Amino acid sequence: MRRLPPPLRDAFVALCVAGCILVAMRLAAQTDVARMLETTLLDTRFRVRGPVVPGPETAILLADDASLAALGRWPLSRHVLANAVRALDAAGARIIAFDMLFPETDTTPPPGWRAALGQWASAEGTVRDAAATALAGLAVDDPDGDLASAMHDFGHVLLPVALSPIGPEGDEPDSLAASAFQSFERSTAKPSFPLQPRNAMLPVAPLAAAATALGHVTVTYDVDGRLRYAFLSLPYQGDFLPSLSLRAAALWLEPDWSKTALAPGEAVRIGPEIVPTDAAGRMVVNFRGPRGTFPTYSLIDLLNGRVPADALRGRIVLMGASFTGNEDTNPSPFGRKLLPGIEFHANVIDSILHRDFIRQLDPGAVGLLLAATLLAVGVAAAAASLLPTWFGGIVALLPAAGFAVLAQIAFNRGYWIPATGALAALAGGGLSVILFRYLMVDREGRRVKSAFRRYLAPALVNRIAANPERLRLGGEKRTLTLMFCDIRGFSGVSEGFREDPQGLTRLINRFLTPMTDIILARQGTIDKYMGDCIMAFWNAPLDDAGHAAHACDSALAMFTALDRLNDALDREGTAPLKIGIGLNTGACVVGNMGSEQRFDYSVLGDAVNLASRLEGQSKTYGVGVVVGEDTRASAADHAMLEIDRIIVKGKAEAVSIFALLGAPDLARSEIFQALEGPHAAMLASYRRRDWDGAMVALAQCRDLMTRLPTGLGGLYDLYAARVEAFRQNPPPPDWDGVYIALSK
Repeated sequence: MRRLPPPLRDAFVALCVAGCILVAMRLAAQTDVARMLETTLLDTRFRVRGPVVPGPETAILLADDASLAALGRWPLSRHVLANAVRALDAAGARIIAFDMLFPETDTTPPPGWRAALGQWASAEGTVRDAAATALAGLAVDDPDGDLASAMHDFGHVLLPVALSPIGPEGDEPDSLAASAFQSFERSTAKPSFPLQPRNAMLPVAPLAAAATALGHVTVTYDVDGRLRYAFLSLPYQGDFLPSLSLRAAALWLEPDWSKTALAPGEAVRIGPEIVPTDAAGRMVVNFRGPRGTFPTYSLIDLLNGRVPADALRGRIVLMGASFTGNEDTNPSPFGRKLLPGIEFHANVIDSILHRDFIRQLDPGAVGLLLAATLLAVGVAAAAASLLPTWFGGIVALLPAAGFAVLAQIAFNRGYWIPATGALAALAGGGLSVILFRYLMVDREGRRVKSAFRRYLAPALVNRIAANPERLRLGGEKRTLTLMFCDIRGFSGVSEGFREDPQGLTRLINRFLTPMTDIILARQGTIDKYMGDCIMAFWNAPLDDAGHAAHACDSALAMFTALDRLNDALDREGTAPLKIGIGLNTGACVVGNMGSEQRFDYSVLGDAVNLASRLEGQSKTYGVGVVVGEDTRASAADHAMLEIDRIIVKGKAEAVSIFALLGAPDLARSEIFQALEGPHAAMLASYRRRDWDGAMVALAQCRDLMTRLPTGLGGLYDLYAARVEAFRQNPPPPDWDGVYIALSK
């Protein structure tokens, strides 16, 4: 895999990991853990979307704690419910749907019967006659008939049926068969019926006969105990029974039940409207919000006339119960407050009425999604390979974040995109790129950095670490500025540490450390250390347009650092150190030099040799930094003075050399500009053999140099000695003023 280009390599790793994750998630898709992960993400999408304001069609009437406190018992007398139906009729409600089961006759005597019996037992005369009348009324009391009459007068009342998959199989009564689907359409999907009811709990006969229709209220809970689906239809005794919620919505949209058709496992059509379902006939409930999202009123307030006028006019009123001790509550995606069962039905009805469904993807779309997931993993990994590891890791993980955003946008538009497998694959692919590069690819880079960060410029270390393949033999031609820095009289220094070689090592380290820091801080590269000598260069491996100026700045800063070191050595009783520096600019070959077994990043070329010779001449001319003419031309802003034309050892051509005295601010100073004229005159007189003129100019130079931060006394002493020597022994007629250096 090392032979693959980095983009293909990283994409291959990411795709392998992502593919394995997708396969594993596919195999585990039917497990409870996988289901809980997926549904948790679904609930999160509800919370991110936030509540949706429901339509004005639906309201809720609750038998709550206040109602039970006033009315006295549960279940409520059907006389009370009959009065509620009449109150809703007077309020202008359009449809009433009870979420209360009425499986038994209401035989509870009305209020006052106990008192009446007591009076019958102990009273005489008129009181006894009144008690007899009350008891006679009890004998003919018919709560079920009262409620049935109220329902019949209202005209659009729906009652619930509880279907159960356990117990003995029962017969389907005519009242239930009449409420089943009457129309069917061909389904393109293969239906599946995981829930097979065996018996039904129906309302008592008078109520069932008075109801407009019956609808089941059977629900099933997800693996985490939450309600997420509504069975819009369930098979029972050869028929398909609609849910109470569907029947209420259908009655609102299309009163003619025969125009509502079922396509098993695919959809329900209400007139021209299509309500999608899954293969089991379920609809994903699009919860509108937390408890209280729908307008809710207390039953006792309705009976006592405290519900605002027109609050229930023209609405579907769902009548249910929610009070302390009532178990008909369920968790919702919004917060911790439990949702009353009646509000679950309200969410279903509102979704149908406003065509606001949550559709699940078909298998073909899921396949395309998985293919797109793998494509995104591969592309992101390939792109990340072209970036630094951690930034590339962020890029590699971007598809996971993008998918989460896409899934939320799709959800807001009514599509439930399965996210667990795709997110796991995208995140796993991205993390695999990070780990692979950190543990495998970058390991070599870290090794390179650890080995070379002490010797090379940071930019070079990072470049080689990012491209370890560059560590091979070969070079390129570049114009470089080169530096040689050497401790003068190092043999004498070493002799002082003859009995303490470790002390000499510590001294050299104290010298080399700050000098190295100065060079590296100014974009230089340390080529090598040769005992007390430092060899460095600029403009490689990275381009540096100001390489000559940076080298000059480094040389000046090194003398400042040396002064600080010598102050410390003086306090310790150690002799001070003196250095000489040579700078030269020219064409070189730079690259990895050596053998296949061992090589260094170094330079070769004539300019390198000249730089080394110039460093040696710093002692001859008594100056700290000797600069070649190409460096002088490239760093013309710095304060430099020509000191001679020489032929160094091993060379045949003369070169001009210069003394570096200071930074550009010194070059612009009055004292330096005043010195330039006499200094140039001294050299011109010397080369013309005008010994008297040279001495006059020397005197002027000596007077001015005392005001410079860098002394030139040694240089002027050298020229004074040469002039006197030539007075005594004149040079030959062909002498051109060039000095031939016999030593390095």
